[in-house]
Amino acid sequence: MSRAAFSRRNFLRTATGLCIALPLLEATHGDVWAANGRARRFIVFFSHGGTITSRHSSGEKGDPWKPGAWSMLDLWAPGGEGSALEVLGEEMAPLEAHKGDLTLLRGVDDAAGMIQGDYGGHHGCSNATVLTCADTTSGGDDARALGPSIDQVIAQRLAGESPAPFSSIDLMVDGHNYGEPLYNAAGEQVSSEKDPTSAFDRLFQDVTETASGPTPEQLRLRAHRKSVLDGVSEHLAALKGRVSAADRHLLDAHAEHIRSLEKKLEGISNLAACTKPDVGGAPVYQGYGSYTGGGIKEAAPLLVDVLLHAFRCGLTQVATFQVADVLTSWLPQPYSTDLGHSLGHAALDVGPSGAEPDRLEDWRATILANRNWRMELFARLLDGLKSTPEGDGTMLDNSVVLFTSEFGCGGGHSPRDIPVLLAGKAGGRWPGGRHVNYNKRASADPTQSEYETDVSMHNVYTSILRAFGYEDEHFGNDTAYRKGPLAELP
Repeated sequence: MSRAAFSRRNFLRTATGLCIALPLLEATHGDVWAANGRARRFIVFFSHGGTITSRHSSGEKGDPWKPGAWSMLDLWAPGGEGSALEVLGEEMAPLEAHKGDLTLLRGVDDAAGMIQGDYGGHHGCSNATVLTCADTTSGGDDARALGPSIDQVIAQRLAGESPAPFSSIDLMVDGHNYGEPLYNAAGEQVSSEKDPTSAFDRLFQDVTETASGPTPEQLRLRAHRKSVLDGVSEHLAALKGRVSAADRHLLDAHAEHIRSLEKKLEGISNLAACTKPDVGGAPVYQGYGSYTGGGIKEAAPLLVDVLLHAFRCGLTQVATFQVADVLTSWLPQPYSTDLGHSLGHAALDVGPSGAEPDRLEDWRATILANRNWRMELFARLLDGLKSTPEGDGTMLDNSVVLFTSEFGCGGGHSPRDIPVLLAGKAGGRWPGGRHVNYNKRASADPTQSEYETDVSMHNVYTSILRAFGYEDEHFGNDTAYRKGPLAELP
């Protein structure tokens, strides 16, 4: 039977419909209002080069072959080990206003990269596996994933349900990197736009601004759903005289549910209008991290703004935003180095027995400013989503936003304990303000020098798929320590 023929109005008019109308209505509520209790959009914010931690690829804190040489700073960890995210780590300080929207997961490994990497955490292999959890062509710098990344899996599925002009929008603050984390399919890398002006021209060429109200697509969706609800309400009333007292009680409950949905539709006038971002005077991308004029400092926030306006105009439901391992030359840099990744490796030299023990504070100030700037970009994205009304909440409430990297500690090339920070509440499915540590040794070892976990990115992505209403039992290859979603992210 075709979907068009499966009309609620026609079905409820039939005698057969009287027998099973009540359970059918319950089933179709979820179909008509599929966004309720599930996420509407997915965003990956990928920060290349790792965070400010000291976990080696062996799982230990520090370098087992150079004891005492590492800085041993952990500026990613929160200020307490409780389940409430009350004190953010120094690296996350720009996200203070969003603590209640965040879920910090620690003790999560990129098991696929750790097991396949040539020495436990190779650049190329870690990039190729961290978002795909896939097998790779090699364990070295030339590794390519043999499966799609989680963003593209969700993009393809959502495009099949409710197509948008772009199945995925992929932007990048360009610079020096050692690999590519985004894949459409086996060996097929995703191309990311790096120029704010080019991104604007491509995305908004067919967009008409609606500065004083909701977008045409939002109005069309409201009209469609209002029509469905009107039809259901009309026939609920007609049915009441033809069913038992017990069934009338159920029909009253359905009618109340319909009224609550109508109230939500009335709130669409509060939705943000579709407007185009202002990219006038944007620096022009000149290839491999080079921009004219102010350069990266000016280009990066404009790329964030382009993405926010694309979401507000309904151009996509999935996006990725990469920040290369760039040096922030416009910020204080008391510790000078040639590459962003070299700055990460310097952590191995500034400890008490390292080559530069007197440079610890210079290094700390330089890399913390660098990582805080990245977090400011992430905060800009979250601010924009949270300030955009959607239904009876905000865009952020209805989103899953993942912040991660190919490494935990870049200096140690560590695919262990990688950064996993989730923002948004997945359409009300997940609470925020949480801290979950899967390191089984944490409670007995407050310094967390000891490390053991059975959680990998496979589990995180399975939970994210569940947040979109997909009942996958597993994501990725067989390198997972265990399969299934995380209990904390049902």
